[in-house]
Amino acid sequence: MKEKHFKGFLYALGAIAVVLIIIKTDWKEVADHIRSLSPKTIALLLLAQCITKLLLALQWRSMALRVKQNVSFLDMLMMNAKGNVVDAITPGVKAGGELARVYELKKRLRIDFGKAIIIIGLQKTLSLLSFIFLTLLSLIWFSFTMSIKYRHYLYVFSLVLVMFVVFLGIIILFSFKPALVNKLLRKFLGKTRLMDKIDKTLIDYSSIIRDFLRDKRKFSFQMFLALFIWIFYAFKLLLVLRGLAIKMDYISIGAITFLTYIMGMVPMLPGSVGSFEGSMLILLIIRGISMEMGLTVAFIFRFVTFWFEFVISGFILMLDNVFALARDRKGDNNVEVRM
Repeated sequence: MKEKHFKGFLYALGAIAVVLIIIKTDWKEVADHIRSLSPKTIALLLLAQCITKLLLALQWRSMALRVKQNVSFLDMLMMNAKGNVVDAITPGVKAGGELARVYELKKRLRIDFGKAIIIIGLQKTLSLLSFIFLTLLSLIWFSFTMSIKYRHYLYVFSLVLVMFVVFLGIIILFSFKPALVNKLLRKFLGKTRLMDKIDKTLIDYSSIIRDFLRDKRKFSFQMFLALFIWIFYAFKLLLVLRGLAIKMDYISIGAITFLTYIMGMVPMLPGSVGSFEGSMLILLIIRGISMEMGLTVAFIFRFVTFWFEFVISGFILMLDNVFALARDRKGDNNVEVRM
């Protein structure tokens, strides 16, 4: 019950943040700012998000190849699209999206749940390592450049960062100490078939990630790719700011991007609505941007990276279903001809 109360508190907090933003904003000014964005900038932003989608599919395929040979790039694109759609309707850290990805990996690659979970774990470990590194640098940057009257926000950002560092530490523990984790879990679950499967998955994951770390060339490339994907999000924020004629240094733009995303992982409302926009708004105000202009930036950035992502993922899945139905009908027709 305590967990439900805590989640209820976070949802209420998110709803309050949204209501306050709605009440205190001059929406006519926001609409004017949005209309000032040129079609060229909008096209560049949408193209940048499509490139991000392809880069993520490449990253997923690289992780899947550690577990299974002959993995299709298209399958990884479809799998991640399914996860993105579920991510959009589940709060915070998007456990629902990861579960959807597990089922898609199992179905498309014809592997068991253990191997699907290993692929998810590999991608999330790399992504979180790079993201926490960039967020830590962002926090340090803001601690030196933030005005004293805004310093209390640093405590909030630091607390959330510590939570995710602990989460990453647990993942690393899973990676290198499978026997210890197995021993702890057996105290709660006992000796069951489920525990045997968990034990095997932990040992396999530990073995794969150790081999991955030994291959310094491939590991370095994957870390570079993970960092580039996150930095590319900051580039999209840069495009938004330049499109609205806002001048800001590159380091601050990156710091705002990464700190906003870590606050967006706090499970307030589905799709991180409220926590994401509110955090970006606060960080932009700290950098001297007006509330209306800050909301304009947050809405445009959110539209490109969330709503457009949701729509294009749904469109990709719809095309996949159409092609699947066409293949099934073709197969049925071939069977009828043979008969």
